[in-house]
Amino acid sequence: MKKTKHFISVLVFSVFIFLAFGSVDDDKKNNSDTSIISGEISGAEMSPEKTEVRKKLKDQAERDWPNNYTTQEYWVKEQLEAYDYMLTVPSDAFKQKAQKDWPLDYVTQKYWYDQQKKD
Repeated sequence: MKKTKHFISVLVFSVFIFLAFGSVDDDKKNNSDTSIISGEISGAEMSPEKTEVRKKLKDQAERDWPNNYTTQEYWVKEQLEAYDYMLTVPSDAFKQKAQKDWPLDYVTQKYWYDQQKKD
């Protein structure tokens, strides 16, 4: 009787662990399907120019953080958001300088441009 209770407890615990970790794996799979790195951003279509920028950013992130996918994903996401912002600002001397000085660093472009406009 004692062995049966122990066996049932182990079985229930194993099922619980399987379900808990199985759902975590499912979440990871779902997140990777819509990741910035893989190029599928919430199912939205990107322009050819933005697709090229994303590829360059992805390559840079892989070189800078080869073993840290989370950092790669975060950095690319932030850069693409800043890229979108820089598309909205008018082309003037400040924007041109930012683009020239930091060609693949849109976060820095945005920061520097905003600082110049603030002064």
